[in-house]
Amino acid sequence: MLRPKFNLFYGLTLCAAFVPRAASAQVVTEYLPALGSGAGELIEEPAQVRASKSYQPLGYRDGPLTVNLDGTESFGYSSNVDRLQHGRQSAAIMTAGHISAVRMLDRQDQVHAEVSVTDTRYPSRSLQNRTTWNGTIGATKHFGHDELGAAFTHMSLVQMPTESGALIITGPVPYNVDDGRVSYLFALPSRLSFRPEISVQHYYFGKPEVAGSSPFQDQSYRDRVIVNESVTARYQMLQNSHLLFLAQGTQIKYTGNTQAFSMTDDITAPRRNSTGFSVLGGYSWNEAGPFQFRALVGYQRRVFSSSLYGTISSPIAQASFRWLPTKLTTVSANITHGIEDAAFESIVGYTDTSAELRVTHAYSRNIVFEVHGNLHKAHYPASSPELLATPIGVASNNQNSYGGGVDLHVYLNRHISLDFSYEYMSQSAYLGPMFPVHVAMAGVHFAL
Repeated sequence: MLRPKFNLFYGLTLCAAFVPRAASAQVVTEYLPALGSGAGELIEEPAQVRASKSYQPLGYRDGPLTVNLDGTESFGYSSNVDRLQHGRQSAAIMTAGHISAVRMLDRQDQVHAEVSVTDTRYPSRSLQNRTTWNGTIGATKHFGHDELGAAFTHMSLVQMPTESGALIITGPVPYNVDDGRVSYLFALPSRLSFRPEISVQHYYFGKPEVAGSSPFQDQSYRDRVIVNESVTARYQMLQNSHLLFLAQGTQIKYTGNTQAFSMTDDITAPRRNSTGFSVLGGYSWNEAGPFQFRALVGYQRRVFSSSLYGTISSPIAQASFRWLPTKLTTVSANITHGIEDAAFESIVGYTDTSAELRVTHAYSRNIVFEVHGNLHKAHYPASSPELLATPIGVASNNQNSYGGGVDLHVYLNRHISLDFSYEYMSQSAYLGPMFPVHVAMAGVHFAL
C-alpha cells in the first residue's frame, strides 16, 4: 500500500517520533526526499505492516480517495529534558495526532495531503514544553513515461542544545521551515533518464525562553532562504538498477537582522550569504528486490560573499541499504555527510556526519520489535584569521554523540495498539562534555 512520503506517525514509525533522537543536524532531512528522488511521490508501507494485514487500519475509503486518521497518547520519563550537562529530569506526557489523505486520479497520478501534530509536556520542567507540527501537500502527473511532481511542506519544530550547530540555551529554540519543490522526469527512449528539480527552503527562527537578558534571545539573524537547482541522470544497467549522477547548485541568502549578533559593540558581522555546488555519482541497485542499496559520493563547495568567511569544501555522501532476509524482518542503514549551517557567527559552516542502523522484526502477526543504533559527529573548523582576532573567534573542535534503543509494538486489533520504547543517548552540547540521557515511554495508539 502506498502512503505519502512525509508520513511521520503511521505504522511502525509512530512510536519513534516520541523518543528524542540523538544529536542531528538542524537541516531537517528526515522530513524531505533523498537526493535525486522525485517531488510529490508516494512510498510503500514497510514489509512488517503488509505482513500483518489483519491488524492494519483500513482508514476511510470512498472510491479513489483514502483517508487515514490516527493518534497516540504516551507517558514516560526522561533523565535529562534540558539536553545539557546536569540537566533536569522529568516525567513526560506526549500527545500526537495525524491525518493523511490520498486521492488516485488514475493508476499512476495522485494528489495527497498530510498533517501531523505532537504536543510534549514535562510536569517537572515546564520550560521544555513544546508543540510541533508539520503539513504536506503533493502530487504527481504522468505524461506517457515522463512524470511531473510537486510538493510543499511546512514544519514547525524546535532545536535543542545537543543538535549539531545549535546554541547552548536552556529553552528549546522554535523555528519554522517552508519547503517547496518541483521536479520533472524525462524518460528517454534509451535507458537514460533526466530529472531536473528546483527547491526553495525558508528558515525562520523564533525567540527561545531564557532567564534574564541574552543577545541570543532574538534568533532572527539565522533566518535564511536556500535555493537548490539540481539535475539527476539515471542510466539503467540492469532491471531496477541504475547508475546515478547528480549536479546541484545552491544559493543561501540570510534575511534576518545582523544587528542581533555583533562581533563587538560597534562592529556587526556581515551576512553569511553564499553560493555553492555539489557533484555526486553513484549506484542504485536492485530497487525492487529483497536487498536494496543506494550510494552517492561526491564533492561539495561553498563560497561566501564576504571575504571574512572564505570558502568551505568537503566530500558529500549519502548511502543507504535495506535487506529483507524474510518477509518478517528488515535491516536498514543510512549514512550521510555534508556541509551544514551553524547558529554561531564565528562558525559559518561545518561538516556533519551521521549513521544509523535499524532492525525490525515481526515476532508474530501482531507483535513487532525494532532495535536501532546511531552515531553522529559534527566537525567545526577554526574561524578565519580575521575572526580569530575578535571576541567570537573559536578554534577547531568536534561534537559527538551515539545512542540506541528498542521499540515494541503490540497490535490488539485494527484500531488499537500498544507502543513501548527505551532510548539511550550519550550526547554533548557545543564545546561541552558528553553526558547520558535515558528516555522510556509507553503509549496507546488509536487508528481509524
